[in-house]
Amino acid sequence: MTQHTATIGNPMLALVSGMAQTPSAAAAMGRLPHLPACDLLLFGPAASHRSSLALHFALHHAACTRLPALFLCRQEGLEQAVPLLPHMWDEDDPALHLLHFKYISSHLDLQRFAACLHLLRGAHAAIVVEDLSAVVRTDDRSSLVRTLALLLEGVQAYRSSRGCCCPLMVTDSSEEPRRPRYIYDRWFPLTLALTPAASPPAPSGCFCLAVAAPPSSSSLLQPSRAAAGGPDAADAPPAPPSPLPAAPRVGPCCVYRAAGSHLVLEAVVELPAGQQPQPQPQQPLVYDNRQEGLLAAGRYR
Repeated sequence: MTQHTATIGNPMLALVSGMAQTPSAAAAMGRLPHLPACDLLLFGPAASHRSSLALHFALHHAACTRLPALFLCRQEGLEQAVPLLPHMWDEDDPALHLLHFKYISSHLDLQRFAACLHLLRGAHAAIVVEDLSAVVRTDDRSSLVRTLALLLEGVQAYRSSRGCCCPLMVTDSSEEPRRPRYIYDRWFPLTLALTPAASPPAPSGCFCLAVAAPPSSSSLLQPSRAAAGGPDAADAPPAPPSPLPAAPRVGPCCVYRAAGSHLVLEAVVELPAGQQPQPQPQQPLVYDNRQEGLLAAGRYR
């Protein structure tokens, strides 16, 4: 049984928690920044194993808290590209039974779920919405804005009623031209990007996980626009649109690749010290991170 020290509020650690680690990457894990944001966006191409990282994020929080985690996705997408399991997980780990799948087929399903979030019983470890472009399949940007507004407001109402933090992560494709960057920036104080790693020096097929378009420290501490203005907040004059792939990367970059049935963290590449995000005080939590099987033991709703 391997014991790991983890911080629930560290999204980068949660995303790489299911990867096998090279010695150099393992030595650098303690230098990953703490990013104090409960609502975050993860975007990248399908080839980046984005869905696997989303799954690892949910399982990490479930294992840390021993609370259930919700994973919302389209059934067709999950069955056509089953996410990779975390490295070395066992099928008998009780944390697997804390992962609850909920299938949604359209943005209307997601809106109905968000509208009822305040009625959700009990505390939950995390809520993940996988592949928003596959759920919101309309060209009407107002549908996307309304869906995001309802989702963020619903999660915040749930947190207030249950007295829990319950991080929300939404993933989307960087290959979707209908999604101007400013729409997401209004709702998510933190955005993480998955981009192909340069080869060389990175091995062929590697991707980078890094902070994109970093928010200021003040924006991380402010409530999201959903709480401040609701769906109509998006009617304010928008910033000039920029496609998702154009976001610059800052801070440590986690270089990873797929190796058979799991992901491998090859290295943590750091920028000069002056460009690093400043880590915040962390509260460590020791938990059993034994690995396990996944889809057979997950609960479907």
